[in-house]
Amino acid sequence: MKPALKPVDLLIAAGFCAFMLTTPARADTTVTLASAQQSVGTLPVVVAEQRGLFKAEGLKIEIVDFNGGGAAVQALAGGSTDLCLCAADHPVRLYNRGLGGAVVVALYDMHPYTLLSKSSSPWTDLKSMKGQRIGITSAGSLTDNTLRYEIKQLGLDPDSDYQIIGVGLGGPMRAAVDASAIAAGFFSTPDTQIELGIPGAYKITEDFRKIEYPSLDLVAVASWLKTHDATAKAVARAVVKAEQLIQTDPTAIRAAIKEMFPQMQPAIAESVAQDVTAHGLSRDGKVSEVGYATMMTMLTMADPTVKPVPYKDVVLTKYLPGPGL
Repeated sequence: MKPALKPVDLLIAAGFCAFMLTTPARADTTVTLASAQQSVGTLPVVVAEQRGLFKAEGLKIEIVDFNGGGAAVQALAGGSTDLCLCAADHPVRLYNRGLGGAVVVALYDMHPYTLLSKSSSPWTDLKSMKGQRIGITSAGSLTDNTLRYEIKQLGLDPDSDYQIIGVGLGGPMRAAVDASAIAAGFFSTPDTQIELGIPGAYKITEDFRKIEYPSLDLVAVASWLKTHDATAKAVARAVVKAEQLIQTDPTAIRAAIKEMFPQMQPAIAESVAQDVTAHGLSRDGKVSEVGYATMMTMLTMADPTVKPVPYKDVVLTKYLPGPGL
C-alpha cells in the first residue's frame, strides 16, 4: 500500500495544478507573407493552413496582398513582412542590393503565364505586336522580365519597339484588353483557363507555361533569416508536407482551390487541380537548377544591371526537411 501524502506534498500538488490551470498556452509565432498575387502557386500554403500543418509547427500565418511582385518585394526588403510569395528573380535582385535575398522553399516550378489578346485581334504572336501596348502586372515583376527577355530574343528593343504598361492582375488586365487599352496582357493560371472558357472572347498569343522556371517561392532576406533560423525551418517543413500531401491526397488540392477561388466553375476547378498537380507545383520545396539557370538567363538579359548570382547563394536548401520529414 502506498504511503499517504503528507500535508506539504498536498500543497505542492495543489500549487502545481493551479499553475497548469492558470498558465496560458504557448502563443504561436506569427509569420507575415507578402503576396504578389492570388496564384495557384500559393496552394501549398493554403493546404498547410487547412490541414493544420503550420499550427503543428507553432506558426500563425498572415498573408498581406500587394499589387504585383515589385510591391511585395519592396515590403519584404523594408522589413514590414517576414517572407514574400515571389518569383525567384526577386531574391537575386535583393542579393545584388546587398540584402542577401534567398529562397527558403519552392512552391511553383513552371512559368505560370500566357499572353492573351482578343480573339478578333490580328495578333498571332509577340513579333506581330511590334509597336503595340502590352500589359504586365508591374514593373520589375516576372511578367516584365519575361516580356523584355522574349522581345530581345526577337532582336527587338522592349523600350522602343513596344509600349510596356503596368496594369495589375486578372480583373484590371481583362478590362484593359476588353477596352483595347492594350493589345494583349499577361494572365496566369487559373485566369488563363477562366478567360479561355468564355466562347470566342480571347486567344493565346504567346504561351510561356512550358518553360521550367521558379515562378513562385517563399523568399526571405538575410537579416531575417539570421534571427529566425528555427522559424524558417518550421515554415519549410509545413509547406513541404503540404506539397507531398497534394501528390497523395486529391482532396487536399481541391479543397484549397475551392477556398482560393470559391466562384470558380467546377469543371475549370477540376482542370486546374489536375494541371497543377501533374506539373507546376513543387513536390519537395527545392528549386531545380535547370529552372534557376533559365531564370538567371532571362533576368540578366532583361536587366543587364543585374549580376548573376550562383544557385547555392540564393537557394538555401539547408532550410528544407530531410527524407521522411
